[in-house]
Amino acid sequence: MAIIKPRSVAVLVVTAFFLLSFMWHRKRVQVSLLHIFCNCTGPLQENVTFPEVPSELQVKINDIFNRIQKLIPNVTLSNLNIATNGKNSKAFIVNSREKYCVGEDLVVQLDMYDALGNRKTYGGDFIWTRIFSPELNAAISGRVEDFYNGTYHVHFPLHWQGKIKFSAMLFHPSEGISALWRSRHASLGVIGFNGRFVHLKEQAITTCGFKLQTKEEVCEYLDPDDEEAFYCIKPKNLPCESLHDMMAIDLHSSYLSNEEKQLFQRSNIGVEIPANFEFVDVVDCNKVSSAKPNCQTGMNSPFPSGYFYNGVWNPVYCNMSNYNNAESLTKCLQGKKLFLIGDSTLRQFIMHFTEGIQIVKYFGYHGRQWQSWEETLLAINIEKDIYVSYKRHGFPLESFMFYYFKEDKYTSRQIDQQGGGKDTIFVITIGQHFRQFPLQLYIRRAINIRKAIERLFIRSPETKVIIKTENTREINAPVERIGDFHGYTQYLALREVFQGINVGFVDAWDMTVSSAIATVHPPGNTFQGIMSLTFTFACS
Repeated sequence: MAIIKPRSVAVLVVTAFFLLSFMWHRKRVQVSLLHIFCNCTGPLQENVTFPEVPSELQVKINDIFNRIQKLIPNVTLSNLNIATNGKNSKAFIVNSREKYCVGEDLVVQLDMYDALGNRKTYGGDFIWTRIFSPELNAAISGRVEDFYNGTYHVHFPLHWQGKIKFSAMLFHPSEGISALWRSRHASLGVIGFNGRFVHLKEQAITTCGFKLQTKEEVCEYLDPDDEEAFYCIKPKNLPCESLHDMMAIDLHSSYLSNEEKQLFQRSNIGVEIPANFEFVDVVDCNKVSSAKPNCQTGMNSPFPSGYFYNGVWNPVYCNMSNYNNAESLTKCLQGKKLFLIGDSTLRQFIMHFTEGIQIVKYFGYHGRQWQSWEETLLAINIEKDIYVSYKRHGFPLESFMFYYFKEDKYTSRQIDQQGGGKDTIFVITIGQHFRQFPLQLYIRRAINIRKAIERLFIRSPETKVIIKTENTREINAPVERIGDFHGYTQYLALREVFQGINVGFVDAWDMTVSSAIATVHPPGNTFQGIMSLTFTFACS
């Protein structure tokens, strides 16, 4: 028998302790990463003795998420008759008068009823409101105040004279909102992804996503600084680095009951609430309006943020220039680099520059309209020294065809790769492709973009950055997957994240609600308003 000396025993004990400690900490790190990326509503199925300490980023995400969640009704649909009914509800003017003056506020009260004519006793309905004058091509959104007892006040600032009409649409009842919120956070997304791996002459297609329920070996695509990750099942005999293309797949998942689904039939979406008045008569009254400063980055954007008059968007807090033709936009962009980072609502910008007013020409791209809309695009004007690029915001992207994935980068990384400067403009949007996933994922991405902008401003404070909110979209869009209520909660989160930073904030949500344009790629005056405010911030 060998004799073990005390010194050897000590060495073995220390070594064993070190190995056990390493294994325990390694396990803790793995669990921590799983917790960071899963955005789960339930507990992790791990035997961890001590609770995880959330990161600083996760604390911020939770704070914003919890504030928005407090606005969401927590009600159960026992039968359809108890749901808010738009046709049975009522709208009337508070302290009605014969005439109103420009500059005053109009307050309309909404009293909500169910299908049986019973007064609702709780709030949380999703209501779109606007006043408008068709002959003046004028409109403004209303600010809805919820008293959480079935009564709402809608506040409208009056900015023009004439006969003004009123509209309030019950987009979804509170029972539907509660169901949609629960559904959105019941999984890690109602769409999935396939990744195509290519290496030499071999290729394979496997399942990808933010979390995979599998015992197979997986590839982890991790950005540790931003605490972002997604995963793909590792194909046999191919390395993880060979992920080449990505495609979304419809999982045909639903977390709504059959009764809840009836709330989202087309006939139950956007139901007009009857009003007991036909119009409001507004006169000038010779009130002198206070002077507004020119629009500059860093300004706070209120709600409503502006109004249309004669088809032109007028911010209520600043004076906007009109960039509605080739001459004005060429002058704005001459000698500058413009980086458009986001989704197809920013691809619409580069299409306008190339196929519309033709101030730049595509480089290496010969398609038109929405053909291969996921592609990175570059357009230039050598004579005027204009450089315009469009890139998608990175995973996730709802494209049901394979698209080239090797150059995919999160928005924050795209910002980090640019030096910036006084002749550099970033226009950024995120939204439409995040509606299918839990809200925490969107908040994380928005916070990481803000952090990247803060880093950009440290090295190049003269860089212009514009944040565009998402647009509303078609009223017949699949409600559970990409409906506008999901967009609205993201809109609230985006406003929260980008407070107090020197960016231009383009409230495209407000513009599209105000103009009642139910399309994700708005045409005409609405698009011109978005463009004009964007480049007023960029070129002022």
